[in-house]
Amino acid sequence: MMNSCSCSNSGSSSNVKLFDSHCHLQDPRIYNLAPQIIQTAIESGVTHFAVNGVSEYDWILVKKMSEDYPSSVIPCFGLHPWFITNRTSNWYNTLRDFFNSTPSATVGEIGLDKIPLAQQFDFSDQVQIFTQQLALSKELKKPVSVHCLLAFDELREIMQSIGPFPAGVILHSYAGSAELVPTLTKLGAYFSFSGHNMNSEPQKTKEILKSVSSPVPLLCLN
Repeated sequence: MMNSCSCSNSGSSSNVKLFDSHCHLQDPRIYNLAPQIIQTAIESGVTHFAVNGVSEYDWILVKKMSEDYPSSVIPCFGLHPWFITNRTSNWYNTLRDFFNSTPSATVGEIGLDKIPLAQQFDFSDQVQIFTQQLALSKELKKPVSVHCLLAFDELREIMQSIGPFPAGVILHSYAGSAELVPTLTKLGAYFSFSGHNMNSEPQKTKEILKSVSSPVPLLCLN
């Protein structure tokens, strides 16, 4: 599980507040440990957690977690490209129902993925499902968390066809080019950066960071 966080400093290190903008505390491997994880994180200065759902089958867990921790957990509902083969025929209506019953929720995690491990997930299906969810985020005026690997041309085209996105599009663990940053920024994109990518491709990451203008928040991924 990889967590991204943004922070603000009100004057001293003891006042630094952290926002975990991308986590999966509903993951079955750690779900029973979530109360302990949340409490420890809060004591360490993490004030909020954006818990991203990935399939129809974990949205209810995300919703329950937000009800158990209403002051700290922000629920996010979305169908991740790795889980599209398990969707039901009614997945989209179910997703809308979750947003109707959970006004505080945002959209995510959704996305496009063309890495070799994702070849089992039909890309045309990915595009259709991603487009529906991105349009829904625009309709509902909600922020959206996006996973994208090796599909940035398609991402740009879809965002341009639907956007801009005043509520914001968080590009989780951004791995696109520096040249694409200005175009995506104009559409409402924010960027997070993976510690793994920064270590494995330091020069590319430096160029991307240079291309992100100062008014755009940087979300640091642990």
